[in-house]
Amino acid sequence: MQIALSSEIQLPFTPDFRSSDAPLGLNGLSISTLCKRLDYAFQPIVNIHTGVVFGFEALLRGLDQVGFGTVDALFAAADGEGSLLELESALRDKAIAKFARIPNIRHARLLFNLDSRSLINEPRWAELADATLKRHGLAPGTLCFELTELHDLTAHPDSQRAISRLRQQRFLLAIDDFGAGYSGLKLLYEFPPDLLKIDRFFISSISRDHKRRLFVGNAVHLAHTLGIQVVAEGVETADELSACRDIGCDLAQGFFIARPSTDIPNLRTTYSIVPKTVGPSRRQSDGDKTLIRSRIVQIPALHEDDDMREVFELFKRYSDYGFFPVLDRTGKPLGLICERDLKRYIYSPYGRELLSNSAYRRQLLDFLSPCPSIDINNPVERLLEAYSAADSPLGMIMTEDFTYTGFISQAALLQIIESKNLAAARDQNPLTRLPGNNCIIDYVQQVLEDNCQDYCLVYFDFDNFKPFNDTYGFRVGDRAIALFADLLRKMLPTQSCFIGHVGGDDFFAGFREPDHAVVQRHVSMLLAQFRHEALSLYDSATRERGYIEAVTREGQLARLPLLGCSAALLWIQSTTHSATLDDVSGLIAKLKKAAKLAADGMAEATISAD
Repeated sequence: MQIALSSEIQLPFTPDFRSSDAPLGLNGLSISTLCKRLDYAFQPIVNIHTGVVFGFEALLRGLDQVGFGTVDALFAAADGEGSLLELESALRDKAIAKFARIPNIRHARLLFNLDSRSLINEPRWAELADATLKRHGLAPGTLCFELTELHDLTAHPDSQRAISRLRQQRFLLAIDDFGAGYSGLKLLYEFPPDLLKIDRFFISSISRDHKRRLFVGNAVHLAHTLGIQVVAEGVETADELSACRDIGCDLAQGFFIARPSTDIPNLRTTYSIVPKTVGPSRRQSDGDKTLIRSRIVQIPALHEDDDMREVFELFKRYSDYGFFPVLDRTGKPLGLICERDLKRYIYSPYGRELLSNSAYRRQLLDFLSPCPSIDINNPVERLLEAYSAADSPLGMIMTEDFTYTGFISQAALLQIIESKNLAAARDQNPLTRLPGNNCIIDYVQQVLEDNCQDYCLVYFDFDNFKPFNDTYGFRVGDRAIALFADLLRKMLPTQSCFIGHVGGDDFFAGFREPDHAVVQRHVSMLLAQFRHEALSLYDSATRERGYIEAVTREGQLARLPLLGCSAALLWIQSTTHSATLDDVSGLIAKLKKAAKLAADGMAEATISAD
């Protein structure tokens, strides 16, 4: 690919445009002077699993040099003078020209904030943007326009037509700052985008704020149901990045990964801080990735510009395949081309010649069938979610770091799910259906190997369970165990907490949470709720007495307290390097004894750095 290195701004010219040298009311500056003083910084948007760059958002810099405090103020002034279209066209061309100079950008995208007023008022906006991209050897799919809620695009009668023109040119669309404005859901419904960018307000402190996790989790689920990728905007801490990854966000952007930079040599293709921070996904085990890779079929792919003769040749060469994935010029999967949709041409005496005739104007994209695509780093459950959201797809197109890697059929997806369910069932406790001891040990081992995140391991042990079991029998004892398992599911934050059943009346919870007070509150409320609900397992006379008479382990008849639970909390700091499973087991044994003697039923300790 030949990329022009010139950064000169080439303004589109129409009879309605004023001369770019004419001084306007923009603090006495002409558009050409404004553009020379303004600059663009680029901030990376990366794969939340691997740190590979998806694209760069262009952010305007130098506003103080032209007398404006914000971009909105600049654009409002230009709109008031009737020069918004000229200004934004010039800035768009400047951003594209600078983006084209980034080395090794491969299939990276440029995300550019679009003022809806320009889009609606200029019917040739899409064509003008496409022409600028072509001058720099870039495909239309390289450019992603970000729509904001600042101006209500849904209220304008011409907005649908304007967005359709962008779609026809194969530009990508993103909804920016989702959740911050007043029309986000309406905008999402009216103009389904390729990307949904969650506003920084909801990302801030998401690892500690249950309501933020709930909002973002539901937004992610909605977006994925609609086949939309989700970007976590404004990620500023390791905890926020990990929480967003575990919730299911696909991409991330923010100061923690990289600050915006006007210096092109500072931009990279991969930001290693991401995989170092998030580590192996708690939602996707190594077994998930192994299962997925084992079922991927390397079906040859077509590209959107391929001639129909090449399509027929591919079906002839690979007669076992009834379809082929189609990619755009940036490598993004667009869907499938299926043999069934070409049969009327394949079996017609002149069908192939007709399709191959450029005058007929039928192209490969005219026969495209939708198909979900998903990154291989996602857990099996996410694959099933994406498949279920689509309309009876033939399977799923798999990508890895935004590059096509193969195809998973319907049958293969069912085999993956069945294999995972069987593996989980082998370790599940049959009574509570919670992960068993093997899964718990694997989790603890991962915690000890994670040097980026603090954890709290909590071991729960029933108090006075033996006399209760001896008095009321094993069936009622099983009801107590099942009750506690249900409370674990209901009362602990499932997005940041792993729960398991060690066996008998011993349970486990692993919190990925740096705030001691938050974990202590969750555990304390759980213990209190269990004591309260366990009362229903006793007869009324025993409840009134507040104790049971039973034989102790020493063979003595005694009055014993009613059923309860104690908890041993072991904090694992991210700086811990040499702790082992044996260290954890030894400390937990001591803490469990201390917890049974504590008034609140809790005891805790910390494994800190060497």
